Amino acid sequence: MKKQSFLSLTFSKLKMVTPLTLLLSLNLYAQSSSLNEFNQFFKNGQYIKALSALEKSDSKDFVLGQRAYLEGICYSKLQEFDKAIKSFESAINEKNKNSDLQYEYGQALYAANELKAARKAFKESAEKKFNTPASIYYVAHISQILEEYSEAKDSYTELIKNKESDTKIKQIARFQLTETLLLIMREKVKDKNELEKSVEKYIVPMMKQAYNTDKGSQAASEIDQRLHEIQKEFNLDPDLMANGRRISSKRYNGYLSQKIKFDSNISLTNEENNIQQSKKESFIFESEVYGKYDIVLKKRFIISPEVRVNFVQHSDQDSPQVYQNDSFSINANLKNKYEHVAFSQPASFLFDVEFGKLLKDWKQTHKRKAYSTSSTFGIGEAFTYFSAGDTSFKFKRKDFTGETESISNHTTSISGDQTFSLANQNLLIALLEADFINNFNNPSTNTDTYLLRFDYLVSDFMPKYTLGLALATTITDTKEQNATRGTELTFNPSIDLSKEINRKMKISINYDFTKNKSKLSDYDYKKHVFSTEFRYSF
Repeated sequence: MKKQSFLSLTFSKLKMVTPLTLLLSLNLYAQSSSLNEFNQFFKNGQYIKALSALEKSDSKDFVLGQRAYLEGICYSKLQEFDKAIKSFESAINEKNKNSDLQYEYGQALYAANELKAARKAFKESAEKKFNTPASIYYVAHISQILEEYSEAKDSYTELIKNKESDTKIKQIARFQLTETLLLIMREKVKDKNELEKSVEKYIVPMMKQAYNTDKGSQAASEIDQRLHEIQKEFNLDPDLMANGRRISSKRYNGYLSQKIKFDSNISLTNEENNIQQSKKESFIFESEVYGKYDIVLKKRFIISPEVRVNFVQHSDQDSPQVYQNDSFSINANLKNKYEHVAFSQPASFLFDVEFGKLLKDWKQTHKRKAYSTSSTFGIGEAFTYFSAGDTSFKFKRKDFTGETESISNHTTSISGDQTFSLANQNLLIALLEADFINNFNNPSTNTDTYLLRFDYLVSDFMPKYTLGLALATTITDTKEQNATRGTELTFNPSIDLSKEINRKMKISINYDFTKNKSKLSDYDYKKHVFSTEFRYSF
């Protein structure tokens, strides 16, 4: 096992103890001119001259191996560890009493790769309570290098429990303890499935605990990287599905949105399939809250409950044809995916359940009252067949129940979309959708609609700006009303420009033009919608 880079990160400040101890020792010999000379050279980092000053000094100036101790310190600073070791051994034999002697001796032995002798020296340093956390760490770390994992485990555990250990050293001790336990598991558990379960149950939580000890430390990034390596090796990566699809590590998603619109011709668009113009203009204030959470099961299933709350208020409160569209809606959805493989690529089977409640000022009393409820069930498949991008097909059945029977309906929808990843990193999305609306209590208003839409997204239009261009065409078969309304054609281009303020905030502006061509004048109209949106995501 290699020596860990954490060593230099953690103990750089602990090694500073030695010069302070040394200077205290030198103060005892301040009368000697040669020692004063040594002291000055040592402070200035002139260790060769400091050694020369020691050679010139009188042996009477030293007791109990002090000269050998000081020589050992200088040789260590010069990275002449063989000479340092001999000097420290002489100091030990002469019964030198400096508290850091065994620690410095262990450092020199460690640098010279004499690991067992170094471990013994660090054990004695810990017993003498000098720089105890660092001394225990070296004992544990050397035991780990020597593959004596049981002793390494005990030493790391002792280090974590030691009251003198600070947060940084505890974090690294937890990390190294986890690595040690993993090595022990590899030796003892031979069954692959059993090993994966043990790693998931013990190793991953311990590694996360090490990371959470100090998320902002330099060591934390290395611990996090190592955690991902372990999860990948043992097929425990929580963001990698069984079919190889990688999902976002962020399980929740949500936003707060505020839109301000100006609509030049408020169209009375209802879910009961009654689209007319009012020939009225108005500002519209639309507030929305959205939240979703992804639940991942068995690396196969993604269950995503989501909630959307929408509030709409028109500025024109004098025209009933306008303010009757003031609304408040709540939608609770459950979107599900089963991850599998199709055409040798990751694919998803989709199953969605959606419920909606709409309150609206439909009685034109300036009060939002219960207007309708809806439930939608849908299935679909998202896969990659073409190299250009992802493909999906969906089938939906929506039941719309109004407060009055005449507006209740069933809608059957079939749709397909194709994403094209272009060479310039932009996206083109094509959508084809057919909606068959059955107003069973009022069959004369039944319609079949066919929508073709193209979206072109330029993600880096300018730094932090995204440009979206869309063009949609809808053909509406008015069926029993064909004699009066004919087959209607709707042309709907739009442009959207959004700017990312920061990671959570975005602002966008949008222009939307609609022209609907119909035989009947009430349905033959055009309008312009300008809107600005501020969105805060979390």
